[in-house]
Amino acid sequence: MLVLANIAWFAWTHWVERPVDEAVPAKVDAPQLVLAREAPATDAAARPPVLPTANCLSLGPFGDLTDAARASTLLRENGLEPRQRAGEGVVWKGYWVSLERVPDRASADGIIERLRRFGIGDAYSMPDEGRQITISLGLFTERQRALQRMDEVKALGFEPLMAERARSGTVYWIDVDVESPAKLPDAAKLNGGVSRILRLEIQPCGAAAGESHPVPDLAQGKALPG
Repeated sequence: MLVLANIAWFAWTHWVERPVDEAVPAKVDAPQLVLAREAPATDAAARPPVLPTANCLSLGPFGDLTDAARASTLLRENGLEPRQRAGEGVVWKGYWVSLERVPDRASADGIIERLRRFGIGDAYSMPDEGRQITISLGLFTERQRALQRMDEVKALGFEPLMAERARSGTVYWIDVDVESPAKLPDAAKLNGGVSRILRLEIQPCGAAAGESHPVPDLAQGKALPG
């Protein structure tokens, strides 16, 4: 009887009743946790934040680097950071007063001698362009001075002409980044105390760039020439 009881207990515990602790846990599908530094970069994180762009303006053209340096100094005194560059362009030179259609060299020499006797010492004849000769009576950056010279020449019985002159060659521009609605100082104030007309323009940087390259800023840490 004892042997039969042991056999029955063994069969019950091994083949009929299954222990609770042997149950297989159910598999759960869930995303794996990772550290922030281990996470792959997304497109949004890879792109730098978009910042508002500065309003870039160009001031010029300057006929020489000294004028550009003076203007850069004034802009820097107004809390701006100017950048100078050079390129090819046309710059206004001034008002030219002249006598045209002088018939020959002898007549031109006589007129120049008379003008010099009356204090007009900068008169000279231009290279011959055909049979007639042109006498230059001065190039002025101020219109009032050009008109004064015309009056002086008219008083001697001549009929002078006045025309605006420009030249092609190397010109200088100043680029400045300003935040809207800020703007550059009045271009008329950028003569640096020089009593003459520069005829400066203010336009977007892209419109003035063209074929240009950066140049050293003479006004940065150095005395201005001239």
